[in-house]
Amino acid sequence: MKRTIWQMLLLGALVATVSLLLRPSTPASADEPLCFSAPGITNCISAGFRSFWEQAGGLRQFGYPLTPEYREATPDGTYTVQYFERARFEYHPANPLPFQVQLGRLGAELYGPPFRFPEVPQQGCRFFSETGFNVCEPFISAWEKPGSTPGQGSMELYGLPLTPRLAATDDQGNPISVQWFERARFELHGQSLVLFGLLGREKLAQPDVPTTPEPTPTPEPPPLPPTPTLPPPIKAPFPDKPCNVNVPAPVEGLQTWVTLPEVSPPEDEVVCIRLIVDGEPAHPAFGQIFRYAPGGVVPSIMHSTGLDGTTGFIFYVGDLPANTYVPVEAVVTFAGREYRAWTSFVRR
Repeated sequence: MKRTIWQMLLLGALVATVSLLLRPSTPASADEPLCFSAPGITNCISAGFRSFWEQAGGLRQFGYPLTPEYREATPDGTYTVQYFERARFEYHPANPLPFQVQLGRLGAELYGPPFRFPEVPQQGCRFFSETGFNVCEPFISAWEKPGSTPGQGSMELYGLPLTPRLAATDDQGNPISVQWFERARFELHGQSLVLFGLLGREKLAQPDVPTTPEPTPTPEPPPLPPTPTLPPPIKAPFPDKPCNVNVPAPVEGLQTWVTLPEVSPPEDEVVCIRLIVDGEPAHPAFGQIFRYAPGGVVPSIMHSTGLDGTTGFIFYVGDLPANTYVPVEAVVTFAGREYRAWTSFVRR
């Protein structure tokens, strides 16, 4: 059957239309901003930081963007920055290309004073002599996962450890383990789930610090000192055994002490805690101690304080190497508030 010229033109137009409908759409350029439809997230990642965000871990590693790009004075200099839930991106134009985007040292800025008790190398862990701490499983696998890509390796993403593995609680009050690094905080939830702390959110939640000095006010005569008032006396009875040795004078807050500053088998070590709130022994307060032994952190079972605000923890020291310095952290909760204190002993 012969087709007319109009039928042939119509058939050609139909084929062209179907071809256009089946053609794949052009992918978004990496030079375009990356935006999100997540609730409450209104900022995008521009081309300058987008490539690093996508190649170095993306959403799981860094979270969503919390701010646009802007200039900020950081402890290491003034840079173009952008805050994410878990990190602060910084643009360092003077560096070679792989190192122009760097992560701010939020772990060092948020943790505060250096941890007081360095460690000795532990078997099965990686010891960082630069700061004196071990990184053990499962944190060491998470630390080593990025590999050694220039500008995106483990050291650039996380930095050196600033603490040993510490006991902490999550937002719901559940016990977790954490370890602070220069640029991150590793969190162990349950037996094997390693997450990264929301350091970007925590940094942005801090009050703003003025970047320029305020004008010096006209000096005024100093006010007269207030009449000193003595604090109310603390009514804390002397502890019973086994906490009746090496007892410090009672003060407001949490105290912890060891009955034997130096101990060796067959003696057992006794660590005692006492909590005083508003001048009165806290009862019942619920406490736990954590021994930072060479093999890792060893938690005790939970104890409650007696009417004198005191309780003790007895444990065997024969499993500790001789001449080991053992820091001990006490964590106590009372009336919805958490208290912490440190002591230590030497296993001879």
